[in-house]
Amino acid sequence: MRPHKFKLPCDVDSFSQTDKKVVIVSVFGKSQYRAKGCKTDMLSSILQLNLLDEPEIDQQSGCEIEGYYNHKEKTVCLHLRGFLDARTLLAEYDKFTEKQDCKDFLSIWAHMKDKYARALLVLFHISHIMVLTHPTHTFDYSYIHLFRAMDIVRQKISPQLSDVLSCIHSLPKDWISNARPCSPRVLFYFETCPAVFQNPDNEANIKKLEHSLEDQIYHVLRKNRIVTNISSNSLFAIPANQEFVYVHTGNTDSRDMLGYMARKLIQSCKTSSSGTTSRSLNNLDSNPIIVDDTETETHMFRSFLQQHINLAFVRGFDDNVSRHSIPAHFEIPTLNIFCQVANKVFDYFIHGTDKELSTLHNLLDTDVKFSKSRCSKVLPRALQAYQENLPQHYTRAYHESKLAHAMAVFEMHARGPLFEEFSEKLQAECDKHWRAGRQMCEVLSLTGHPCTNPVHRGGSEEHCSGVRYVCACNCGRVQGSREDPFSLRQANHDYFQMLAKQCGCAQLESIQFSVFQPSTHNYRAAQLFSATKRHDSFSRNGSSTPQDTQACSLGTDTLNDENTDYGSGGQSSATSDPIEGDIPRLSSKTNKSLVRQPSTTEYLPGMLHTESPAGLLPQFSSWSLICLGPSSLYSHNLGLQHQIGVFPTSAFLLPWDVTVRLEHQKERNPLWPLVGDHGGYCPRGKNFQNMNAIRGRKSKGGKEFVVKIFVGVEYECPRGHRFMASAPDKVLKATGNGIVKDSGNKVTSSTADMPLYFPCPCRQTKPLIAQLMRIHVVTPKAPVHVTLNPRVQPGPPPCPIFVTGCEEPIKLSQSAYWILRLPYIYMGEKGPYLPPKELVPPSHGRLLAGMYGISEVVPEKK
Repeated sequence: MRPHKFKLPCDVDSFSQTDKKVVIVSVFGKSQYRAKGCKTDMLSSILQLNLLDEPEIDQQSGCEIEGYYNHKEKTVCLHLRGFLDARTLLAEYDKFTEKQDCKDFLSIWAHMKDKYARALLVLFHISHIMVLTHPTHTFDYSYIHLFRAMDIVRQKISPQLSDVLSCIHSLPKDWISNARPCSPRVLFYFETCPAVFQNPDNEANIKKLEHSLEDQIYHVLRKNRIVTNISSNSLFAIPANQEFVYVHTGNTDSRDMLGYMARKLIQSCKTSSSGTTSRSLNNLDSNPIIVDDTETETHMFRSFLQQHINLAFVRGFDDNVSRHSIPAHFEIPTLNIFCQVANKVFDYFIHGTDKELSTLHNLLDTDVKFSKSRCSKVLPRALQAYQENLPQHYTRAYHESKLAHAMAVFEMHARGPLFEEFSEKLQAECDKHWRAGRQMCEVLSLTGHPCTNPVHRGGSEEHCSGVRYVCACNCGRVQGSREDPFSLRQANHDYFQMLAKQCGCAQLESIQFSVFQPSTHNYRAAQLFSATKRHDSFSRNGSSTPQDTQACSLGTDTLNDENTDYGSGGQSSATSDPIEGDIPRLSSKTNKSLVRQPSTTEYLPGMLHTESPAGLLPQFSSWSLICLGPSSLYSHNLGLQHQIGVFPTSAFLLPWDVTVRLEHQKERNPLWPLVGDHGGYCPRGKNFQNMNAIRGRKSKGGKEFVVKIFVGVEYECPRGHRFMASAPDKVLKATGNGIVKDSGNKVTSSTADMPLYFPCPCRQTKPLIAQLMRIHVVTPKAPVHVTLNPRVQPGPPPCPIFVTGCEEPIKLSQSAYWILRLPYIYMGEKGPYLPPKELVPPSHGRLLAGMYGISEVVPEKK
């Protein structure tokens, strides 16, 4: 007859003959994965286990206590399945990886050990004999910490548990006061043994191994005060004069499941061949396990356990080793009493919430406690590493680099499951330290440098990056140190206005560009949306600059006077200037349609460019065009004498000979000495006023002659070094005698753009990037106007093209020295276009071709 199987908590009514006394034997420990949590192989002949059953673990309690009542042997066998079983542990870990409720498994492991220890305390409070099983033949020292924690909790909860048991009638007072029937005796069962003991021909004695293990286990338990002289004061007891270690020398069914089933099949076949009846098959089922040949009759676990059970029935356990005789408490309950006590104790430990029970988790959570102690010690060191050599104020990037260094120090020494928690605390402390008055403003300047001031209070303080540049004034005769600009007005207007007052160029003749003129005090910046584009001079296609012949025709309907011949000259051009040719058509359109006037209530927040909406003007001009004075200020033999910071070999303008044709000139004095003043320069730098300098010739279309214009394309680097370019890819260099061999044809080409950025020759390795800042033009005395139409694209497409905002190309007066200063910073609605830090291709930023033009001076009608 199979034993009655049940689970805790159990129902008393499911048992028969509940008045019989029983001895409770409990089995706990560790099992291998293939055992499926089963640790009762040594009792399989008694319990008749089914090794194919899958374990069922309660999710709340995290364990299962199954019981077997053998009425014939008068014993109750309790079997604990839990997290110490490999199969249950692996299943729980799979759930952990799926849910990821916690970052570290060790934190979950502490809760799992707490649940298992609670179930184990149930067994230690209701059992007489405890069998600790282990898959190998070595003692697991991890039980020491578990037993010590359980013993501490047992002593704390003993009064509360006694109160719980006092409600059970007919329970002995000694049991109530001690909260358990006796101090349970623990036996050790090792499932495997060394191979030398499994060979039947070997004379090795298994008893010597068992006695050696007994000595080791007893010594360890005594040293850790788990086993004491008085058994009632200990968590459990060990017999003083009896064997308590058993090493299994045969095969384990749960270890070799296939072998177990094969042996069962062979035994069944042998029984059938010998003519066994169905009754014999039933007997086979009741005694399913065949004792292995290596398991002798003198070395069997059943006999090993039975002697302890018999002693419990005869006189109980007295495992005290004190000199003074102290009576040992021992009670054998009836099955009815056992069920009541087991249910009470199970409910108290598994579902109890007493404060004393909560200390069990703290005692078992050694990994977290170690991690907390270690991380708490390392955290100040890591914080000190962050605070070391910190400047008064620093940027977020520097803060993050120091934080990374502090985290590296922390990671080097911190350990355990609280690593993530303390690393977040370190990050919060470092961030708090940074924000406590050390946070830098970090607003980027228009050149890309952060503000080094602390975070501004209400924006009242001015930004300062600590970076300074050397920059010349509008005319280039004075240089000054300028701070890194944070606003467009400061970059392109205020600094140059301040320097112009020092230089005096503010008093010079200049051409004013259109700016916003408010008509009310409530003016504001316009909100830019998609709108009609501007129709400035940059929007017209053409504006080409001829290199050989420049036609200065304003149309046949402008003047009807006869042409004046100035002599023979170069070839004539077949086409007129496209810009000048568009003037009559533009005028006709203006007369027929309403021209939108600039807004007087809203201004353009950035700079004028091709995509700016029509009718909006900036508050200030980012360009400057001034006249230094007459053309005689420049001597081609001496070069630029009053420009500061220009390299001596580059302090020259480029001569540009242009053949022009006058179509609408009135009759003038044949002796026209002033026109030829710029026709050529003598080696001494003086102008010759004679007819030979004009070199003109007659043509059918009018008078053609050559005029000489001097141009200079100036670049300036952040250190104030200035130089001229003789070509889009070449720096102007004069000979030692001051002779310039280059001409201005390449820099004034109508097909080639000039780069906006150029490497400065001030140093060879890692050269600074110079920016095109000024255009120098010395106009001739001839009756022509030199026109300028600057268009700058500071970045690759789709970067907009920045313009001055003039409706027509700008006409420069005759026989004068003009300087066009370009913007220091280019900024559109999407922000500034930062100058490059390293060499870039010429197409990165460029002054578009078609900037220069020639137009005829039209005399006014009398």
